[in-house]
Amino acid sequence: MPSPNAHLSRSLTVLAALSAALTFAACGPIGAGGTPKGNSPQTTGSTPPTTAASTTTTVAPVQAVDGKVTILEVGDSLGIDLGWGMQWALTNDSSVNLVQDAWGDSGLVNTVFYDWPETLESELQSVHPQIVVVFLGANDSQSFYVGNQYESFGTPQWKLAYGDRVASMMTEATSVGARVVWVGMPIMEPTQLSSNMTVVDSVFQSEAASHSGVTYFSSWDLFATDSGQFNGGTTDVSGSELPLRDGDGIHLATGGEDLLGEAVVHEMESIYKLG
Repeated sequence: MPSPNAHLSRSLTVLAALSAALTFAACGPIGAGGTPKGNSPQTTGSTPPTTAASTTTTVAPVQAVDGKVTILEVGDSLGIDLGWGMQWALTNDSSVNLVQDAWGDSGLVNTVFYDWPETLESELQSVHPQIVVVFLGANDSQSFYVGNQYESFGTPQWKLAYGDRVASMMTEATSVGARVVWVGMPIMEPTQLSSNMTVVDSVFQSEAASHSGVTYFSSWDLFATDSGQFNGGTTDVSGSELPLRDGDGIHLATGGEDLLGEAVVHEMESIYKLG
């Protein structure tokens, strides 16, 4: 990953390109912490693609503690990408303390490898955030055991069991007074994986709608063309190419990190009155 200094010295051409991209996405249809990105997410499973939608819940402003609002950002390898982007977007905001704790290769299916509900409980006790941002799911398009029953990816029972794990994280955060912004997975270039992401996104959105204090934020259209296809890059004001995604079509390039980071921070500023 780029060094922190690299994220603090963006050129004006990049800033202009990201601003244009954010404007386009808004009109279109609809860490320092953590480990290296790790291996590419799983690509098993199948389901017809659907259009992801954004849900915004207006709530009262977040009350700062000792003059600052603490944001805990967690997730998988894409969560690491988002953390860098949020760090850049919040560079000049001294009222926000961002704690990045994404973990490469993690998710909610393989709790033996990494148990997010357990980890989040510990982080909530040590960090005491007012806002928790979650960006994971890329490694979760796989079947798993629920007790003695093997649930196949995408089936109604799989969605129910997976939703329980999503709900447990939302409840953990809101029960201690934190607000949650759950960021949906973006469109991806591997067609099957992109299709799978609509399944996990539908679970995230559904659970967010039934949990007070939780907002679901769709990242889908930020990385899609006007016709709904995968968009791996844009151009800056000088006409130079600005990649938004890595070559694997999954992870975020620096431009994509900043695009999503800026969008998520803007959403929080809007609904929680930050800054």
